[in-house]
Amino acid sequence: METRSRPFFGARSDCSLVPRPRNLVAPQKGIRPVTLTNIIASASRYTPLVRNFARRELKARYKRSLLGWTWSMLSPLSTILVYSLVFSVFFRASPPPAGNGSQNFAVFLFTGLVVWLFFAGMINGAMGWLSSVGDLRRKVFFPPETAIFGSAVALAVQSAIEAGVLLLVMALLGNVGLPTLVLPVVLLLAGLFGLGIGFFVCVLNTHYRDVQYLVGIIINAVFFLVPIVYPIDIIPERHWGLPVRKIVEWNPINQFVAAARDSAYLVEWPSATRWLALVGYSTVAFGLGWRFFARRSMQLSEDM
Repeated sequence: METRSRPFFGARSDCSLVPRPRNLVAPQKGIRPVTLTNIIASASRYTPLVRNFARRELKARYKRSLLGWTWSMLSPLSTILVYSLVFSVFFRASPPPAGNGSQNFAVFLFTGLVVWLFFAGMINGAMGWLSSVGDLRRKVFFPPETAIFGSAVALAVQSAIEAGVLLLVMALLGNVGLPTLVLPVVLLLAGLFGLGIGFFVCVLNTHYRDVQYLVGIIINAVFFLVPIVYPIDIIPERHWGLPVRKIVEWNPINQFVAAARDSAYLVEWPSATRWLALVGYSTVAFGLGWRFFARRSMQLSEDM
């Protein structure tokens, strides 16, 4: 028996009930192959739905707030102020000279935070990607990844605003050049890396609610273990017989942060080795995450 659904989140009525796409479901066991074609098709076929999910999240993020979207900048700016005071004044940590020869700890920190907030936002948001649309999905079919892509787009909009403010500050300080233009590419790869991990977290948290608490602990630990709020030079070369600095340097998160600082702070081209690391980390994480999610996505509505 067919029913007529109401328009979804302001979308046109012909887009509210989305047909099941045949080309996105593999013929065996309902597992969608991890191919670029399937990923792009899943996002493009349901573009109106992805757009509506993104719009809904953007509107709800600061709903009934007097300052509204101003909070999206006040929160990171307050973090920059506090950590700049603690590390540059109290601990006297000195950042490397910027591309224009100046030393500005706040700008050095801001460059790393833009990448970190985008990545961490993907992970933290993953816990609520599907629970917020669980009731809707029981009534109307739509691929579960559309809600995820919509949330990712909303987060990308906020990160783009933060990156825009960073580039404006760099321009006012006269610390810009051609390498600065690759910052959006670094952010895109960092987002894909976070999205890939988010696929894992999303599925696991649907089955085990303890995951959200464990992820919160890990996120807080990684923030301080990776040189985001301090320069990597203060980490000893070796400790307990281990090459600590090398281990931290090749941490995936540090590679994204370092690439952003290369382009936007030092105004240098990231090395070929670093680019290979960024592409490798993001591709592997997104590919594995998508496959894990695709294997279990059709069963998620029963657990939401």
